[in-house]
Amino acid sequence: MSLTPALAQTFRVMVACCVTFALVQAFGLPQGAWAIFTVLIVMQGSLGATAGAARDRLIATVAGAVVGGLILLAPLPVALPHHPVALAAMLVLAIGVLSFAAGKHAFLRAAPLTAAVVVLTHVATMPVSVFVLDRILEITLGGVVGVLASRFILPVPSKGVMINQLASVLETMAELLNTEADALEQRKAVATAEALISMRNAMVAADTMLKDAQREKAMGLVSEGVSDAIPRTLWRIRNGITHIGGLLDQPLAEEAMAIVGPAATGMLRSMAQLAQACARGLTEGAEISPQSEDQAAAAFDAAFTSLQQSDHARDMPFDAIGRVFGLAFALRKLHQDFQDLAARITESRSS
Repeated sequence: MSLTPALAQTFRVMVACCVTFALVQAFGLPQGAWAIFTVLIVMQGSLGATAGAARDRLIATVAGAVVGGLILLAPLPVALPHHPVALAAMLVLAIGVLSFAAGKHAFLRAAPLTAAVVVLTHVATMPVSVFVLDRILEITLGGVVGVLASRFILPVPSKGVMINQLASVLETMAELLNTEADALEQRKAVATAEALISMRNAMVAADTMLKDAQREKAMGLVSEGVSDAIPRTLWRIRNGITHIGGLLDQPLAEEAMAIVGPAATGMLRSMAQLAQACARGLTEGAEISPQSEDQAAAAFDAAFTSLQQSDHARDMPFDAIGRVFGLAFALRKLHQDFQDLAARITESRSS
């Protein structure tokens, strides 16, 4: 029986914490708790996300520990090194410098915290250089254990997580296309703003997963690379669906819809079916056949040509006919993007 993602992550974190605690005891690290804290901080739901968090944590720790150590070594015009005024001055300086750097570079977010910990917890009996080095070693240990646990204990490569996310996006696209087809068929306005926002957020999450998957490959954690061709095409499709939704925010002219409405509805429904087929192609490796979508596009082209040659097109107000022409352009562009998506998915299976 396979574990749920939550249970698998729980098991990975528990094992990683146990291993880290054992190593801390074996090496006698004076503040080994920070290694365990690091495991808890960096371990994410996928291998790539964990590797990225561990890398950022290590870079921020080195920066914060070095800055904190330099400030501890700097001569201050105060007699006692740990006088409250001296501590306050050192702390404000360290946090100020590193907070500015973190505002420029997100991977340094933990640097101010590390500098503050170094300044506030340093004991006078321990050389500053040794104290700083211990902190870096503790964080490195936690990061390495976290990454290795994600890699070898019930691993979840980011590529698989991204594929599932993209398949979910495609299912949402199919629902939106059917909603737009219903609006055309019933001559009603369509409201898809909330669904489009949700789909955009899902696409942004997929882009993050793509970066995690590419990081896995770059760090040598996996052998298979990931192309950004499919997410790029899905963004174009998302924009096309948004464009069509904007055109359908009020019913189109009855005269035009009597001629092209059924064909436009059929084209939207065929693209919804193709979106679902693409989702299955991503997750199950199923074959994707765009033939029915091609037939629907050909039927729409014939209906639109008939409208262009009719008296209705010449008699319609400019704004009304403009929206119909905009719909035709958007449908044709969306058809091309879906054809491209099907090709990209097929290519990804053969590579």
